Amino acid sequence: MPAEIRDRDPVLNQETVAACEEAAAAIARLDVRGLALAGVGDMLVRTEASASSKIERIHADLDELARASVGAEAGDRARSTIAAARAIATLNTRAAGEITEQAILDTHRALLSDDMLERSTAGHYRTSQNWIGGSDHSPLGAVHVPPPPRMVQSLMADLMAFCARTDMTSVGQAAVAHAQFEAIHPFNDGNGRTGRALIGAVLRRRGLTTTVTVPIAAAMLADVDDYFEHLAAYRAGDLDDFVRYTAQATTVAAGAAEQSAVHLAKLPLKWREQASPRKGSAAESLVATMLQRPVIDLKSAMQVTGVPANNALRGVDRLVDAGVLREITGSSRYRVWVCGDVVDEVAELEQRIGLRSKPSARWR
Repeated sequence: MPAEIRDRDPVLNQETVAACEEAAAAIARLDVRGLALAGVGDMLVRTEASASSKIERIHADLDELARASVGAEAGDRARSTIAAARAIATLNTRAAGEITEQAILDTHRALLSDDMLERSTAGHYRTSQNWIGGSDHSPLGAVHVPPPPRMVQSLMADLMAFCARTDMTSVGQAAVAHAQFEAIHPFNDGNGRTGRALIGAVLRRRGLTTTVTVPIAAAMLADVDDYFEHLAAYRAGDLDDFVRYTAQATTVAAGAAEQSAVHLAKLPLKWREQASPRKGSAAESLVATMLQRPVIDLKSAMQVTGVPANNALRGVDRLVDAGVLREITGSSRYRVWVCGDVVDEVAELEQRIGLRSKPSARWR
């Protein structure tokens, strides 16, 4: 049974406070990059959604994710990951003002409304007992049995009151909010992805981020067992342990993401050198928006360029010939192209965070 925390004074030791300060500085540096370079924020949301989904063993390859992002045919795992990105964006937008229970419910709905098995309960607190671990039929041997359904709403109201506070370090508040959410486990499914989105939402509400989402889940993904052990320590009463863990993960993720922002800033010049687009051409218009829209179909190409289909397609073909874009569909009827440099950077970012996090041999 998680304790109520709306008025709890989270006393942290000096090492943990220092870790929170270091994380806050790393986030601030990353946010400056996001303000200066359009497209970074969207890329980081996709990275966080992908990593958060992988923690739940939902793996989709990058081309499949690209197809799903523009509504093309893709598998369930890719669509689920895109839904996770939509959920993160939903909560971040709402958190700019206040984090409310309704915002959490709307985030959960955005995550699972297209899930055939879970859509009937999307956006609603659970009405039955659940548990983590054990078997599907019994909580015997479970790692955690959360509170009964009748207590969920009061505990969530308490958590929202905690999220509204401003008398503690932002990173520490985000860490505790996430751990408390996971202890409550208010939904039948989607608790992990919704709860990790809450970290970024608290940072946004406190003004530590304005345009970016720190891909903290990618650091957690590097050693999932370690992440779960720190959550267990929180449930056992060690608040300090989980805050320090989250702060260190945040510093790693923000630093790696800042490096990606530096790489992305150099790409438009590279693309122009590769394709030599004529001034005012469709190809030039596409290059100018490639960081924001690294995945396009013909409809979006027409929207970006403002020209008819044939002219837009000629612009796309020029970028394909130059190696800036590549097609990821084999259909002549509905074609999708992706900018390989941006997609590769997403994959490299997740790997870079994992390497810096010293992944454990336990993770497979």
